[in-house]
Amino acid sequence: MNSRRNRGDRLSSLPEPLLVLVISNLPFKEAVKTSVLAKRWKNLHRQTTNVSFKESDFVKRSVSNDEETKRDARVSFVRYMVNWVSKYSGAAIERFELCLSKPVGFETEITSLIEFAVSKQVKNLVLDFSDPSSTTGNQAAVGASVFQLPECAYSLATLESLKLFACNFDPSRLVRPGSLKSLCFGWIQLGKIMALLSKTPLLESLSIQNCSNVGLEAITEYNNRLRELIFENCSFATVHSTLDLPNIQIFKYSGKVHYFQFMQVNRRMEEAYLDFGAETEYGEETGTILCGLLYDLLSARKLTVCRFLIQMIKDSEDPVRLQAPMETRHLVIKTSMVPYEFIGIRLMINSCPDLETLTFQMLPPIHAPTTNLGFCPKTYWTYVISHKCLKKTLKVVEVRNFTGGAYELQILKFLIRLGLVLERVDLYLPVGTLEAHKTLARATVRKLCKSEASSNRLCIRLHDD
Repeated sequence: MNSRRNRGDRLSSLPEPLLVLVISNLPFKEAVKTSVLAKRWKNLHRQTTNVSFKESDFVKRSVSNDEETKRDARVSFVRYMVNWVSKYSGAAIERFELCLSKPVGFETEITSLIEFAVSKQVKNLVLDFSDPSSTTGNQAAVGASVFQLPECAYSLATLESLKLFACNFDPSRLVRPGSLKSLCFGWIQLGKIMALLSKTPLLESLSIQNCSNVGLEAITEYNNRLRELIFENCSFATVHSTLDLPNIQIFKYSGKVHYFQFMQVNRRMEEAYLDFGAETEYGEETGTILCGLLYDLLSARKLTVCRFLIQMIKDSEDPVRLQAPMETRHLVIKTSMVPYEFIGIRLMINSCPDLETLTFQMLPPIHAPTTNLGFCPKTYWTYVISHKCLKKTLKVVEVRNFTGGAYELQILKFLIRLGLVLERVDLYLPVGTLEAHKTLARATVRKLCKSEASSNRLCIRLHDD
């Protein structure tokens, strides 16, 4: 007991600047709690350089569904924020975060909070006015008109990171964005995004989520420090976008198919993620376009592809392999494992000669054509057509949301039968699986363990926790 008290006393005996440094590295809620430790700590949290006001931390949505009660709680939250910053005694702020849904009626208070952050020369600014209860479509339609970014925010010269969700923002009006290294936008109209990119030579990360009218004509060599590029469910004002990404490490795209023309790509990418799950329209050239995209991203060590892509690439110019071998070590395929996807799955496996880990992310079954396939689904995976990775490199196969369906088992037996160096097959049941279904899955796996296997080091395991 005394030793614990002595340790606390030693911490309290540190110089105030060091204590502020300690507090600034705590989550904001924890920093505020230090005020009860001792008299000396009472106001130290008011010098923290990390200020975070998140509605979810203060307004508990589970307490009541009554809108008036929620409104009262949000009023109290806003008053708390205004009161806290009025007593702030620090000189500068590294990070300021404000997350408040439905800001209508609080515009004056929000503006004063942003003005406070600007006056403290904030380096990392997060303003999130998105509504978790709204659908993506509704929020995208109204988000930009909910809150107008105040003038003072456009004049910030210290910004290194900027995240804006659901507010009216003009990218061309930032006066001195030259020090920005990270940009993240959500539910904003970005017709003038090029005006901002042309002034950010230090940019390393760009994320655009659920934005409309994105006027991305090109990312040029001026932004050659860019290492992370993410698009999620955006609508573009341009027919295509040219990308010059010599140092890119992570490229993620989800949404409807948009044509990207790559000029340069890093020859050692960490990850590429492609999910066109929202796509419903396609033409005869779609498969070839997507194969071209995979060719541009062939250096990605980890690659995730969706079922739309594996359905489309079978209709490309070469339905057996891509334009060049992928350098992928970990391939993730989102699939329903229906016959319509078989050729695309095999094409991807065949195009990754150095593959070490293969993950199937099982999706809910979909209605897909079973006629005019050109093959018999029941015997497709029985043919001995091996691939280079099965002979030399593939060691791990994973199935997420494993259900034990007939086609799942066919593909697994194919991989087990021909995987010469296969070491593990890990099968993960969906979260919340009933005990009766777990029992059936265990019986299925016991049968799978008796399948013909080429590797004497193979271990098949069902994860049913």
